[in-house]
Amino acid sequence: MKIRILSVAAIVGAALATPIVLHTAAPLSAAAPIAMTTFVVDQAHTMVQFKVRHLGLSTVTGRFGKFEGSFQLDPSSGQVGAASLSIDAASIATDNDRRDGDLKSSNFFAVDSFPKLTFVSTNVQKLAGTKYKITGNLTMRGVTKSVTLDGDLAGTRQRADKSYIAALSLTGSINRKDFGLVWNRMMEGVAVVADDVALQIDVEAKSAAPTP
Repeated sequence: MKIRILSVAAIVGAALATPIVLHTAAPLSAAAPIAMTTFVVDQAHTMVQFKVRHLGLSTVTGRFGKFEGSFQLDPSSGQVGAASLSIDAASIATDNDRRDGDLKSSNFFAVDSFPKLTFVSTNVQKLAGTKYKITGNLTMRGVTKSVTLDGDLAGTRQRADKSYIAALSLTGSINRKDFGLVWNRMMEGVAVVADDVALQIDVEAKSAAPTP
């Protein structure tokens, strides 16, 4: 009995003397670097439009037909970077010649004096999934204000030449009077044109094919 106890003690002592090796997890690999690529707006597959209330009831939809712009994007991670857009103010169209002429006049956009509307991003914040907050300086009729747009990246697709196509939607709203578009008149106690203007920009853009 004494011998057995001594044997057990010897085994335990030997075990305690043996160094214990803890298995640690492999070190985490560093995050893949963001490789930003410039995507140029494809005017033929992009819509730049706005909506505003008329007489507090119906909604008038307008669009701009001429513009150019670009944004940065990492196709692998979906991370969006700096974005910019320049719009030809005289390309405004609402499917009503008389109204379009009024919008181009000094009552609204004054296109002869201020031919361009521009947006240049100052901050891009990634939210959950494909959602973004894109803040930037909007210049209209010579007035620049900071605005924040909601962004949604629909995705990217690689083409046979290794270039990419990407789709990005931007929505938001502004008060037109903040930008000097203050003309209005009352009709039976109701403003003809509402102050708030909804913006909707649906962009398709292309990257250049990589150099062989």
